[in-house]
Amino acid sequence: MSQLALIDAAPVTTGRGLPGIQPFSVLRTDLGPWRDRRRAWEDLGLHSRRGREHVTTYKTADAFGRKMAAVNAGLSTFDPVLAEASYSWYCPEGGRVLDPFAGGSVRGLVAANGGYQYTGVDLSPFQVDANEEAAADWRARDLLAAEPRWIHGDALEELPALPAGHADYVFTCPPYHDLERYSDHPADLSAMRWREFAAAYSAIIAETVRCLAPDRFATWVVGEVRGSTGYLRGLVPLTIAAHDAAGARLYNDAILVNTLGTVPMRLGAQWRASRKHGRHHQYVLTFVKGDPRKATAALASL
Repeated sequence: MSQLALIDAAPVTTGRGLPGIQPFSVLRTDLGPWRDRRRAWEDLGLHSRRGREHVTTYKTADAFGRKMAAVNAGLSTFDPVLAEASYSWYCPEGGRVLDPFAGGSVRGLVAANGGYQYTGVDLSPFQVDANEEAAADWRARDLLAAEPRWIHGDALEELPALPAGHADYVFTCPPYHDLERYSDHPADLSAMRWREFAAAYSAIIAETVRCLAPDRFATWVVGEVRGSTGYLRGLVPLTIAAHDAAGARLYNDAILVNTLGTVPMRLGAQWRASRKHGRHHQYVLTFVKGDPRKATAALASL
């Protein structure tokens, strides 16, 4: 098994972890240890944009918007180091990971590489096919210690079919409402109006909490998004409230500092016109279902 052993993983004081990457409340993806680890993952071949070529990312169709899309390759990608660190911090070794918004292949491949039993749900058949193709490539190169599983379908329909307590850890990154438009499918959250989105999103969260075993953690990586009038929608408080209503309490919150990318190019005009900050961070919200001490003990005992 040629797992990602390119960088020796020395444990941090709080449990399994990665060298130079600590569970601080600010996660710096722009610092050397994080960048080095991410490069090691990318060298293995992570093609997280496959299956997402049809996604539209910029609401404006003007020349500047098209320029930004071209610079950004038109798509957001998930950070494999965040996935690896989160699994090591919150999931029992060899545990079952549930991802209701599977998206690209990164979270599934990183989980399977580390020996976790990953199940992801995604509405796009193209995305599921691309993910399975990537997994086949990693399997052929002996990079999988477990078999990732992707289910094609609507999370609101697929999650109820899973037994209660199925997952040892929920880890996902949901659509940030209509920031990225994935399809015109009526069940696609990114194509819904905000009220419809909020209702469906909250229902999916309730199902993931039902699927989560007692005394276990769940991590949602979310970012705020603005409505058509410029005000922030409140995706973060919605995520917290929906978990609380479902029986999972907010336990940790962290800021994930992303690379600047095109932010400096956009900042000047948007600041002068509307005093909108140049956003280059996401929120990493970790919830616990049950007793956090028992959830932590389950990690330490394995």
